[in-house]
Amino acid sequence: MKKKDVAVIGLGTFGYELALQLAQNGHHVLAIDTDDKKINQIKDEVDVALTADITDPDVLKKVQIDQFNYVILAMSSNLESIILSIVHMKKMKVPYIIGKANTPIQKEVLLKIGADEVILPEVSTAIRLADKITHPDMIEKFAINENNTLMEVVVPERFHGKTLKDLDLRKKYGLNVIMISRNNKTDVVSKPDIVFQKGDKIFVIGTEKQIQKNLLN
Repeated sequence: MKKKDVAVIGLGTFGYELALQLAQNGHHVLAIDTDDKKINQIKDEVDVALTADITDPDVLKKVQIDQFNYVILAMSSNLESIILSIVHMKKMKVPYIIGKANTPIQKEVLLKIGADEVILPEVSTAIRLADKITHPDMIEKFAINENNTLMEVVVPERFHGKTLKDLDLRKKYGLNVIMISRNNKTDVVSKPDIVFQKGDKIFVIGTEKQIQKNLLN
């Protein structure tokens, strides 16, 4: 794993936990907030923790914000501050700016002024929970593009004892099984004669609609 230099600005619940997780994963983390108490809580967990106002371009220059691989604006309550920060960072040619938004409209605004990526944590969490309740056999999913999704699912009972060749998922439904997880070991599926067993988990690529229709119902 290549370590990244990441600046996390705003230490609310989301930003604080994100900074901790990044540091624990071995990345170099700069944590910034205007609240001394939050900085004192995290200073021993990250590389550098500073009390500062990042709407001040002099502060950004001082911390050499343009040298970070990622700058994450984890505060979302003060839209004006976020906008000013992004404008300053774009002028300084910060490589990749990630914003946090509370609403789709706020997300659209941040993208238009130059954020490279904007997340809606509450919306994402709600969607994942709804998916988990609706499809308990779905473990995780990742959007590859607007047409395809990579999804990890528990092998349906009707697949037990059958091979990939028997099921012919690619021809029938346009689904490609690329990996299988069995007994805590994950392998690439390279042969169509693999026999599915109870407890197997597979990684499938295809449209979300086809995966849900044929593997989750």
